[in-house]
Parts: sequence; C-alpha cells; structure tokens
Amino acid sequence: MENVNVRELFIREENARKQIISPLLSGLGLTPGQGQARILYNLLKKDHVTQKELADRCRVEAATMSRNIDKLAEMGYLVRGNNPECRRSVLVSLTEKGILEAVEVKKVFQQFEDIVCTGIENEEMEM
Repeated sequence: MENVNVRELFIREENARKQIISPLLSGLGLTPGQGQARILYNLLKKDHVTQKELADRCRVEAATMSRNIDKLAEMGYLVRGNNPECRRSVLVSLTEKGILEAVEVKKVFQQFEDIVCTGIENEEMEM
C-alpha cells in the first residue's frame, strides 16, 4: 500500500483534471470549471428538478446556475418546463442529446476518480 498524503491527492486531482476532464468538456462544447458538466451529471441522477434544487445539488449560486442553464439549453442539452407545483419556478430536464452527453460526463468523472484514487485503500477512502 502506497502512503498518500493530502498534498499528493491535490496534485493528482489537478493533473487528472487537466489531462482528462478539461479536454473532454471542451470537446463537448462545455466550459471547464463552470459547473456545466456537474449540472448534466446531477440531472442524469435526478431529472425534472427546480433550478434552485439543481443549484443546491451542484453547490453553485442561483445566478451562475441561470447562466449555465441558458448555455446548456442553447446547446440543446436541457429544457425548462412549467412546474405544476409552483407557477413561480420552472423544472429543468435533460433532452435526449443531454442524456447522451451526461452519460459521457459520468464516464469521464469515473475515470477521473479512478486516477485520483489509485493506491488508496477502500478503508482510507471512507475515512
């Protein structure tokens, strides 16, 4: 078992992000670091959510979420629809194109996690 410290984990994370996540996101037309991939990934896990719920799940501010939703909607990845429970809010949902892209994002996130966690035992991960 390799002894891994926090600094090493941050270095791995940064290198993996640059090598794996950034090129893929750019290839999909997503802006790395803006949370767009996280939005697609979270909608894949639970679709038809309010913008506020999505912002909370992605840990971004409402204004940032609004801009990202606008961009993703323009790209054809998601749509806004009426919320039958509240006329003041909208529900955000993936399109078919968005589902395909979200599946690709999920694969990349898994590759990223595998690289960053290499050499770390399950017990250590849980800690």
